[in-house]
Amino acid sequence: MAKQSFDDLNEAMLKRFFKINPDAATGMGVHDPYDWEMPHGGFKAAEDTATLLVEWSKKAHQLAKSEHLSSDQMLSLKVIDLSIDMLRFAAEDYPLWKMYPDGLQSPGGLLFVMFSREYAPFETRIDAISSRLGKLPKYLKEYRQRFDGDKTVRVWTHMAIETCYQIPAFVKFIESSAKGKVSDRLAKELSVNAAAAIKAIQVQREWLTKMLEKPDMDYAMGKEKLAKLVKLRGIDLTPKEMHALGEKYLKDLKAERLAVAKRIAPGKGLKEATEIVKADCPKDFEAALKATEDEMNSAKEFIIENGIATIDESAVLKVVETPAFLAPLLPFAALIMPSKFDKRQEGGYLVTRPKNVKDLSSHSNYASIINTAVHEAYPGHFHQGTRTNTKHWMLQLHQVLPAEGVTCGTETVEGWAHYCEKMMFDHGYRATDAAALEMLNGAIWRACRIIADIELAEGRATIEQMVEMFVRETGMPRDAMEAEVKRYTHTPSQALSYMVGRHLVIEFRKEMEKSLGKKFDEKKFHDLIADYGYLPLRFVKEAVKNGMR
Repeated sequence: MAKQSFDDLNEAMLKRFFKINPDAATGMGVHDPYDWEMPHGGFKAAEDTATLLVEWSKKAHQLAKSEHLSSDQMLSLKVIDLSIDMLRFAAEDYPLWKMYPDGLQSPGGLLFVMFSREYAPFETRIDAISSRLGKLPKYLKEYRQRFDGDKTVRVWTHMAIETCYQIPAFVKFIESSAKGKVSDRLAKELSVNAAAAIKAIQVQREWLTKMLEKPDMDYAMGKEKLAKLVKLRGIDLTPKEMHALGEKYLKDLKAERLAVAKRIAPGKGLKEATEIVKADCPKDFEAALKATEDEMNSAKEFIIENGIATIDESAVLKVVETPAFLAPLLPFAALIMPSKFDKRQEGGYLVTRPKNVKDLSSHSNYASIINTAVHEAYPGHFHQGTRTNTKHWMLQLHQVLPAEGVTCGTETVEGWAHYCEKMMFDHGYRATDAAALEMLNGAIWRACRIIADIELAEGRATIEQMVEMFVRETGMPRDAMEAEVKRYTHTPSQALSYMVGRHLVIEFRKEMEKSLGKKFDEKKFHDLIADYGYLPLRFVKEAVKNGMR
């Protein structure tokens, strides 16, 4: 009875959570009535969420005392308490909510999800989009109240202004796409709300421009707060230990890359080998999109044929160009995960068009496409998302909090995808020297991310210094690396999660292989990690050990 009471409590609390955070409801695939609403633009949503979580935790722990809960229910208790700690850190220790002034990033992402995912009839989705556009002026007015009398970080303000220039074009694209496909009434309403939203965005841009006149603010959280955040996330390494790990990986991976380069271009060098690999490239960006789709499907077939993981073959992943307003944040590629509650598991594989067409060979040569498809699609993020969505929604609660600047579970999400790159290569998938060179380039990039993330967060390095390091060590285009490094400054401890996460997953696998010996089942190991793929790795380890007994 207590188990059912526990689930009933969580369902009731979820409805209250979604009422405060209707954007989270959309993200998780619960659309009616939430798609027509916007959260409060100020800090009220976070405050109300924190109050709700404290009440939720108290009641859940009381129920837990009355009867033994399942292992997943016990995990969900830990997720509630972790969520409270995350919100508290975001509010008190590192209040990014009044430092990072991009009030359009979240609404813009919502509009993209609603427009691109076919979870409901087109007219229904346009109706909801129109409603949210109509509410955007109020949301932005509330959002600006976060910053009354406060300074902002100038580089972030410039990024927010750039978003203000990009979003209106997407709004107009939605409006034009709806013409002739929805009722005249809805088309007229959409036109009115789109115009109001674009006007509000102009007001937002003017406000941001005035914010540039205020003194600059330091984005670095400092050593103590970074250490506290890492500990809160449950990563069993200190920032100092992770920085040393990044330096070691950088040194070792560069040596390994040089050996591969010598095989590709005997008697020449890394530069010549890199040019050979880059030369094998699609003719244009549209061809690169098609190659990406072909590659992810090939990887999927390879996994099934070789029994590497259990794949949901009914899931749908669409390869699309990254919307212009998201491109500054995603210089290469990214994945919009499938929603937990959507009937059909559907995701978006975003590929960013390079600003300079000459950079296509760096962004999307065939060897690079192989590695990225494994990371983003199969058996990386998309596969991980479809598996995780089979578990209880409570195990994703921490992912949809209004806790700006605080990420948790990223070492599992990104660590898994990065682990998959090497694991698939070791299984023989596209195991060529060209693919190895690109895989190593990616790993070197992630090793640099550890160093940059920590040094930026601790205030030990400038953006320009870290851009120089990335260009020097990875050879990637400067504009892409500049966008990357700027993003790291407002997502402290996120960028380090890729290589640190891969390291921790590999070490955990070694631990399980040693513990289980011949009983170790690689496919089961992979399935269990993917099943709990959004949780912090410390929770994942607990679940995997229980599942492999």
